[in-house]
Amino acid sequence: MEKDEKMMQRPPRAHAPSHAKKRVSFPNIELMMNNRFAAALRKAAHSGGKRVAQSNRKPFLYKMFVSYLITVFIPVAVISVMYYYHLSKEKKEEFEKYALTDLQYLMSQTRMVVDNIDNLAVQFSMNPNLNEKLMNPFVYDIYDFQQLKETIRNQISTNRLIYSLYVFFKLNDKVLTTGEGFYRRAEFYDKAFIDGIASRGPAANPNDYEVRRLHRNMDPEVDVISFAKPLPLTSKDALGYLVVNVKKDVFFEILGKMAGADLSNVYIVRGDTGETVYESQPGAIRASIGGIPASSASGSRVVTDERGEQHLVTYVKSRFNSWIYVMDAPYSAYQQGMDVKKWEVLRIALLVTILGLIASYMLSLRMYRPWKRIVRENEQIKLAMEQNKPIVKHRLIYMLLNDHVVDTELIRTQLLQAGLYFAYEYFAVLIVVPNYQEEKDSQLSLMVFSIVENALPELVWAAGTMLEHGQLGFILNIGRADFDQDLKTKMTEHFNGINAMLQTELGISVQFAVGGCHFHYAGISQSYLEAKRVIACKALINKNDIVFMQEMEADTRLEYPLHIQKELAGHLIAANAELAESTVDAFFKQYIYSRYDSRERLLETILMLLSNTIHELYQQGYDTTIGMNLLDISKCPNNEELHRFISRYVHMLATRLGDQLDKTGDNVYVAKAVEYIESHFHSVISIADIADYVGLSSSYLSRIFKMETGKPPLEYLTRLRIARSKELLAVSRYSLQEISGLVGYQDAHSFIRFFKKYEGITPGEYRKKLLKNKSPLPDEQTGV
Repeated sequence: MEKDEKMMQRPPRAHAPSHAKKRVSFPNIELMMNNRFAAALRKAAHSGGKRVAQSNRKPFLYKMFVSYLITVFIPVAVISVMYYYHLSKEKKEEFEKYALTDLQYLMSQTRMVVDNIDNLAVQFSMNPNLNEKLMNPFVYDIYDFQQLKETIRNQISTNRLIYSLYVFFKLNDKVLTTGEGFYRRAEFYDKAFIDGIASRGPAANPNDYEVRRLHRNMDPEVDVISFAKPLPLTSKDALGYLVVNVKKDVFFEILGKMAGADLSNVYIVRGDTGETVYESQPGAIRASIGGIPASSASGSRVVTDERGEQHLVTYVKSRFNSWIYVMDAPYSAYQQGMDVKKWEVLRIALLVTILGLIASYMLSLRMYRPWKRIVRENEQIKLAMEQNKPIVKHRLIYMLLNDHVVDTELIRTQLLQAGLYFAYEYFAVLIVVPNYQEEKDSQLSLMVFSIVENALPELVWAAGTMLEHGQLGFILNIGRADFDQDLKTKMTEHFNGINAMLQTELGISVQFAVGGCHFHYAGISQSYLEAKRVIACKALINKNDIVFMQEMEADTRLEYPLHIQKELAGHLIAANAELAESTVDAFFKQYIYSRYDSRERLLETILMLLSNTIHELYQQGYDTTIGMNLLDISKCPNNEELHRFISRYVHMLATRLGDQLDKTGDNVYVAKAVEYIESHFHSVISIADIADYVGLSSSYLSRIFKMETGKPPLEYLTRLRIARSKELLAVSRYSLQEISGLVGYQDAHSFIRFFKKYEGITPGEYRKKLLKNKSPLPDEQTGV
């Protein structure tokens, strides 16, 4: 049973530092361990008696009374809370209903005002004179545009809602205003707004209006709402834009009159940008609209403003543009009604609780009397059974682990008599392997067992015993059929805490191996065998690691690392101990330290890797006899020791081969091979031709050539041919076919393929690049 709310208590750290390093003060350390272990045994032996004594201090009558009282109090509390929640929700829905009705009406009136402005914009955009100038503005002079300006100006002169109106002609990049005249767009005072409209293009939403502050020449700044329409309406592509700027204060004044409502508690914002369109109290809108969900069309919530006052905020999102209408109502009106309901609910609940208290006491008193005598007679029997539990507990656990159980029902009864009650039907076995820095001590092992046994119940039901070779075994009672990731994470964290405690108090690290989950008592021995399989691979486990059998069986597919064998053999033949050890480090990083699950296969793979490498060296005539036995791998207690063992083994092997290697002759062969390649690169030659010339086998020549030059012979030949071809490409009189023949390729296609592989571009592209660098382009000469 998991107890996440508890924190694991560490034992006192008396003399812990001196014991963790060296046992210098031996008598003091022995005294510390004896005292601690004796205290642990006393705690285990008398835990049952303490529980019985505590039960004696809590009368049976009191327990019955509490149980009956709970059966009354909990239903009353739950029903009261649910009823109050229902009333609160109903009251909020009432407030929200009235607010949504007002906001919907306000939104429809806004639509009517906007439609009137849109109709005016459409009327202007349908002007034939305007559309003709949009199509071809270059054939008209300033007088024609002046007439168009006067026509538009006369139509809006009597409308106090419109602040300004102008037309942007896209073809000649000019703006015609109703007040000032003609502008180049670069000189226009509202150039930024026109640039924004043009950049959005067809993606712009025609129903979105931008609220902004406009500064027109010498006039003071004015808050306006800008409407932009592409022109002409019948064209697929816009040839210009009609921009209508209406006064913001006049707009909302008209809106308020049409809606017949007070807008003092109404706010309007743009949902896409968060820009404030209208607010009655500047700054308060931020507290009202913050956190409105994007997917919700309407709703309400409680917010707190900057003064600490609460408000009930209701919002509606417009269906035809990105505006959000928000209504802010005082929360106090809602709260007053709910306070009255709350006290009514509390009075009723208190009355029912008092009546239940009286009834519970009377019922528990009546039920207790017949059991009083029986309870007193059984207390002595229980106390005797509790005191004998530690004597047989360890033996019962050992029998379960090793499958020495004949009668399951009998062992269940014996476990109960020993104080071991397993609440769940699934079991797993934990094996703990201490890694002692010095020689194993029996009293120290008992101390480790005591610490682990006292810490485990904070995570799961557990019972343990001592095993062979200083190992500890624990039966874990799991409430599920398998280890899921959440349980494995909690167990790992808990085991890490136990490990940290042992390292702090005793200077000992431990390895944890957990078998699989199995059903009923019969599965305990199977889980124990699985945990032992994990421990058999301890050479691949960290010295303080936690390994689950479930992880080891997760992936048994492991490809043999042939490339690592070849690389390791090559470094050993070259007598390069540093690179050989680097290959070992890479192998451990990729397969061991990355927690590769198939640890059993990994042990076989490591032995095969080293054996095959030694066999390959032996076949090539090398003496691989050294003073280390490869089979000692199984004696390594953890993966760090295994890493050090294999690194020492490889280093000694490289040193042994280095004594046998004579590089003087190899250097002469490589020099002759390089001389042959440089004098015959223009011919079709192969590795066999080079090997025949120097008098070696092809494989041996390739190996010593790469060791000396860093590249195989054919790669060296190819790079030499590419270098010569680059010199010939600089001469324009040679074609690609001629160059390919001059550097040793039978056809231009092979030459192009190898050139692009090593240079990243084709020979033709390389030649163009050379020509471009020699003479500037025409644009560079003319300065264009």
